[in-house]
Amino acid sequence: IFERLAKKNPTYQERIRVIEGDLEKPNFDLCPESMDYLKEHTHVILHIAATVKFDEEMIKAININLGGTRTALEIARQSKNLQSFVYVSTAYSNSYDEHIQERVYPVDYSPEKILANLDDEKLIQDVIKYSLKWPNTYTFTKALAEALTIEYRQHFPVAILRPSCVMSSLNEPMPGWCDSIYGTNGTFIGWYYGLIRTSHIDPEVTIDTVPVDYVSNSIITVGWKTHIERAQEPEVLVYNCVSSTDNPLTFDERRRECEKACKKHPLLTGIYRPITFASSNEIMFRLYSLVLHYLPAYIMDMALRLRGEKPRLVDTYVKIDKVVATVKKFSNTTYLFDNQNMKDLYLAMSPADHQQYPCDNRNYSWRLYFEVAVPGLKKYFFKEDLNNVKQARQAMRKKELIVNTALFLVVGLILLQLYYLLR
Repeated sequence: IFERLAKKNPTYQERIRVIEGDLEKPNFDLCPESMDYLKEHTHVILHIAATVKFDEEMIKAININLGGTRTALEIARQSKNLQSFVYVSTAYSNSYDEHIQERVYPVDYSPEKILANLDDEKLIQDVIKYSLKWPNTYTFTKALAEALTIEYRQHFPVAILRPSCVMSSLNEPMPGWCDSIYGTNGTFIGWYYGLIRTSHIDPEVTIDTVPVDYVSNSIITVGWKTHIERAQEPEVLVYNCVSSTDNPLTFDERRRECEKACKKHPLLTGIYRPITFASSNEIMFRLYSLVLHYLPAYIMDMALRLRGEKPRLVDTYVKIDKVVATVKKFSNTTYLFDNQNMKDLYLAMSPADHQQYPCDNRNYSWRLYFEVAVPGLKKYFFKEDLNNVKQARQAMRKKELIVNTALFLVVGLILLQLYYLLR
């Protein structure tokens, strides 16, 4: 992914120093020499690291997402030349509210008190009960970290950037680049592969996704603006880096655009043609899941057993269902995001900045985005040749014939059995 950079600047690696650390440990478990180096030479801190598991155990999520943020803030406070600190949160840090403003929402428990009393069982149980207001431990601990971050404004310039669901790149490091299976990327990859064929989602819900390079550019530009306007901005500015406010897209619109792109770029290694049966109704979703996920999974696992291989598809769908349960709130809610601070950021940038650091989500169409994202997944994630279209289509037809025949046989046998039982 650094090919373009290497061509432009062959010695770029000389400008990078990597220091290993552990977010769960005091001072990131850095040696004294590394800590001293950071304090002497750091000008800008972009704190992005976190556990993004939605169902992370509470204490671990607090240690990483809140404790890790406090450590980064403390390093910033001791840095002699710090110009700005950007905390990267999530657009859903306050997702109990469907109208999300560009401000830090108050929390009932002091972040510092929580960190100081992690061995206090009663306090932690109270915190867990309070956290049920949020959909999961990830969004809850990010909200706590935001509340902690604003307390450091008295020491140095601070800002908070909240991206929504981060997806494949639009332009950089190359169009359609993706190497992550987390969040929306994971479900999109599973759908393209033919593994996820039904979704517990309202087809008309407005979903919010942002290309990863637009998020990266936003982080950089927020760091710049936080520095140049440090004197004029006594408050910590929050930036909702979202697309739905000015470039909305419903789930059904995305499905249609993606299906068009997938016809042009079918997967050779995919197990089924990408299709989606979506419903916000729990019973319909479970019915779709039984027919489209579990019945084929049992058939394929049986085939694997006969070949002497370990069955794995049913277990995969059980894991997928656990993930579905954690994102149900997001997939069936249309959020209204304020993003005036992001718009002001665009206005503060020069035309040259707009070219170098594009981050205005009004500047691309979703049709063109998915025409880039789908072949990007095929090339960079699945490592397939983009020219194997004919071969991939032939292979997919064979797989569909096998799966559909097996499904019809199983359903036919079940119906026949019911007929004899009810006769």
